[in-house]
Amino acid sequence: MNIFPQIRMRRNKQRNIRHLTEQEYPSPQKFIWPVFVIEGSKIIKPIESLPGQFYYSVDVLAKEVNMVCDTTGIGGVMIFGVIENKLRDDKGAYSFNKEGLAQRAIRELRNKIPNLTIFGDIGLTGYTKSGHAQIIKNNKFDNDESLEIIKKISISHANAGATGVAPSGMIDGQVKEIRNELDKQNFNDILILSYSTKFNSNLYRTFPFDISATERSALDRGDYLESYRVPKSAIRESLIDEQEGADILIVKPALFYLDIIQKIAEKTSLPLAAYNVSGEYAMINAMIEKGYAEKSGLVKESLCSIYRAGADIIISYWANQYNDIFKKL
Repeated sequence: MNIFPQIRMRRNKQRNIRHLTEQEYPSPQKFIWPVFVIEGSKIIKPIESLPGQFYYSVDVLAKEVNMVCDTTGIGGVMIFGVIENKLRDDKGAYSFNKEGLAQRAIRELRNKIPNLTIFGDIGLTGYTKSGHAQIIKNNKFDNDESLEIIKKISISHANAGATGVAPSGMIDGQVKEIRNELDKQNFNDILILSYSTKFNSNLYRTFPFDISATERSALDRGDYLESYRVPKSAIRESLIDEQEGADILIVKPALFYLDIIQKIAEKTSLPLAAYNVSGEYAMINAMIEKGYAEKSGLVKESLCSIYRAGADIIISYWANQYNDIFKKL
């Protein structure tokens, strides 16, 4: 059927008409900013792999976070403690130390910025000698023993003042067990922002702390993270976490998994977050640094694709640069 010339798509592409019909950009309130904390005093140290991101010591953290939140209006932060290798052990015991780095950081933010939304990353990767997110026992990943540690981390973050906890180890039963433990200790209002579909991705290698093993292990994280070649299982993971009582789901990474974000968004009744990971951030920065793209335009396009796919929340290193990226609005 020949519908031209009666139908001309360019009529709706006129600038003023386009402004009427275009989807809104994600607002700053939709963003969570991942923040990395290290030991020391008065430290604001650039992260080499992630231009525009920094390691912060606890004493300067609240001032820096408050400045970003005040100027951008972003929705909250996610705290990662970057500890020294000497504190790592087989079971990641430092992860639930009430005076641990992440716990002190959360407590400092809660005291200095009472209304801030604070999520604590609940994972063992940076705390175990193996560099894995689960405990190794008898040369196998021990799911159920890992659960016991994850519950302790969750309670330590709740006691420190976290708004919610974000279990990231893809441990079977983690949401149910954490929810039961939080409720048992009267933390009924603490949310669980679950890394419900986390892929065994090549995009994590620029993650800004040393996730390499201090003791070599022949085990592969593909034994607990999702394969990008099994989409049905990836979707099922998130739906199971919904059944277990998660408050918000996360797909990680984002840009290579827009189809998964869309499919989960269509199937879940929960808010859905997408983690726009370090490798995605690094790739886009590389294009910008080479002069192959204009920063604002490229970043807006990438973030809009995540939002368009169905993410309600975007966890992104671009969050602290929101005003610079969306300056043309």
